[in-house]
Amino acid sequence: MAEYKHPEALATTEWLAAHLDDPSVRVVDVRYYVGVASGGSFRGVSGRKAYRQGHIPGALFVDFASDLADPEDDVPLNILSPDRFEALMGRLGIGSGSTVVVYDDSGGTWAARLWWALRYYGHDAAKVLNGGLTKWTAEGHPLERRTPTPPAATFRARKRPALRATCGEVRQAIGRRDVCIVDALPEMFYSGKARLYPTHRAGHIPTALNVPATANVDQATQTLLTADELARLWRKVGLKPDQRVITYCGAGAYAAYDLFVLYVLGHEKVSLYDGSWMEWGANPELPVETGSGDKIVDSN
Repeated sequence: MAEYKHPEALATTEWLAAHLDDPSVRVVDVRYYVGVASGGSFRGVSGRKAYRQGHIPGALFVDFASDLADPEDDVPLNILSPDRFEALMGRLGIGSGSTVVVYDDSGGTWAARLWWALRYYGHDAAKVLNGGLTKWTAEGHPLERRTPTPPAATFRARKRPALRATCGEVRQAIGRRDVCIVDALPEMFYSGKARLYPTHRAGHIPTALNVPATANVDQATQTLLTADELARLWRKVGLKPDQRVITYCGAGAYAAYDLFVLYVLGHEKVSLYDGSWMEWGANPELPVETGSGDKIVDSN
């Protein structure tokens, strides 16, 4: 039987319920949604309203787009600069001694963005709540509406370049046997049947394999699949232990979840292409493939 190599990256609802009053634990709500705008294009919807209607006691809210994206970066939605990330963590009361538990109500596929960002900036004590708010409420755990005011903390960002891939690195990885590029988007975007952004091209990075982030999640419980189920899912990719993996998606959320899953399974050489399709699909000089063939990996 397979097992999680890094089970500490997951927080159970039982563990969190027992540690809600622990001053060293910080809980962050990262709910976010994707809706369809007029004309059929997709648009992001903040989970801030849902947070105000009820959240895990003590949790603070972080918005994927307005809080975590660097407003000065040339690529929209790229992660905050070190100083801006330090300031955000400080306001959240997250310091070097904090254990951070992130959650959403989408199996962790949005919360993993903050989990990755914390690790990218050198903070290992980060966990994704397994089952998120879905499991928490199903078990009858309490919610609250008030917004807590934690004491300010000092966070020092220590960048880990190996966890973030650049556009140039992705270009060099195309077709290489020692690097596996993974597209974490739903198949309709990977294949080019649908256009993720109306101003961008459709399709995927050449030689990339498709492992949608949601394929890692039990859709009934919103919990991470068992280690055996994940091993079967990812076995179709044919990853080798010494192979580097670069994950990408639309703007770094689903890709962060695939990276998170691979870390849980024990793959250490995994990078996130932060620019993802937001950068790649907008540049007509970069190659794009459409279609799927045998490059789709699903949970069936």
